Amino acid sequence: MKATSLFGGVQVFNIAVSLIRGKAVALLIGSEGMGLNGLFLSGINLIKQLTSLGLESSAVRDMSVAFGENDPKELATTYTVFRRWIWFTAFLGVIASILFAPLLSSFAFGTREYTSAFMWLSIVFIFGALTGGIYTILRATRKVKYLAQANIYGAVSGLLVTLPILYVWGVDGVMPSIVVASLATYLISLYFRKKVNIEVINVTLRETFQLGKPMVVMGVNMSLGSLMGVGSTFALNAFITNQGSLSDLGLYSAGMSIMGGYVGMVFTAIGTDYFPRLSGAINDEKNWKPIVNQQSELVLMILNIVLVILVASAPILIRILLSAEFLETQNFIILSSIGVLLKGYVWVTGFVMLSKGDNKLFFLTELFANSFLLVLNIFLYKVYGIDGLGIAMIVGYVCFSILMYFIMLKKYNFRLDTSTYFLLLTGIVSLVLMILVHFYLSESIQIFSLIFLSLVVITFQLYQLDKRIQIFDILSKFFKK
Repeated sequence: MKATSLFGGVQVFNIAVSLIRGKAVALLIGSEGMGLNGLFLSGINLIKQLTSLGLESSAVRDMSVAFGENDPKELATTYTVFRRWIWFTAFLGVIASILFAPLLSSFAFGTREYTSAFMWLSIVFIFGALTGGIYTILRATRKVKYLAQANIYGAVSGLLVTLPILYVWGVDGVMPSIVVASLATYLISLYFRKKVNIEVINVTLRETFQLGKPMVVMGVNMSLGSLMGVGSTFALNAFITNQGSLSDLGLYSAGMSIMGGYVGMVFTAIGTDYFPRLSGAINDEKNWKPIVNQQSELVLMILNIVLVILVASAPILIRILLSAEFLETQNFIILSSIGVLLKGYVWVTGFVMLSKGDNKLFFLTELFANSFLLVLNIFLYKVYGIDGLGIAMIVGYVCFSILMYFIMLKKYNFRLDTSTYFLLLTGIVSLVLMILVHFYLSESIQIFSLIFLSLVVITFQLYQLDKRIQIFDILSKFFKK
């Protein structure tokens, strides 16, 4: 709860930054510019997944174990090996981006006009890899406060360098703004690297290869799963652009950015605090199962509160954060809320496979999930347009939740407590009711009904939260101070 609260505060700040940036970007470059930005970023993420070797995730696990066992020598060795491999992946990303630039441009835009832009974007891989390496160290050593600060200052620096570029060059400034923002974020992260005292020891190149090989093997297996997601995103973005328009992609990207901004605090906390904590306890049967159950309950309660507020205020948020031009993404945001709630359950249980080192199972699960979701997205977009992408998220995560339930039961003899499934069911029912109100009631009755339902859900979930951590006592002590 502390980690989630901390990153919840970070997310509130990031929302404020996103409000300014999103509003400015919407006014300066419009939906087509946001679509271009989305294609560039999805292309970068695709190359990143191909070349990063999954080191950020696998190194977190290895360093978390060494840190949890209070083994400074093992921690220093792992860090030194990881540090050298990070530099290798950075240059690998640069080379791959330059080589595949014509292919990326052709696939995404149907022309090679943007080849030079993708080549320039190769610079991002150097700063991105090094920044990711620093964040990995902060995660593994549980320096969540410094990690939170790094995220805040990184968001501000990205905003400060992006807006002037877009103001001067408009759509032509999209590519330069991405490069300069990555540099600014890296410079900020360097400051926080000095906050962690990990010794760099002498390790030969041969030892670097030998000691890093298990980390790389695990990372590659993990990144293959992530690669499916990034590849699916890039393929979907390209499909929307070619079958629809850049404006459609801009609407979809805008909806995803709003959704991601408001629920990101929960998923950030899962990866930042929960994964290292679970990895440190995964060999103790009595410890890891309660951790998974407690995290599931916390995620479901917080997500339900955040999502009902988001659904109730979606039209207002779109106008504030973006502009009236983006109101067409409203139904997508509202429909996808159910999928996001189920995604919380899928993520929490999915990290068990990673912590256990069951990389093959994780990869196969990711392969199925992303392939299935891509097919759903393409089919339902052709039938229902942007709204169909929200429906696809619901159908997809219903199926993935059922899949994860049986994997946990058959592979690890684990199922969540009945109280956790009750929270999941109540969350789904509340969001379904709000969606029905949105689509079938007149505007005057709709506003009253959404406010009433939101208050009921928030009160219920705060009551459930208080039963577990006495949140009202904590708040009363805080305000007395």
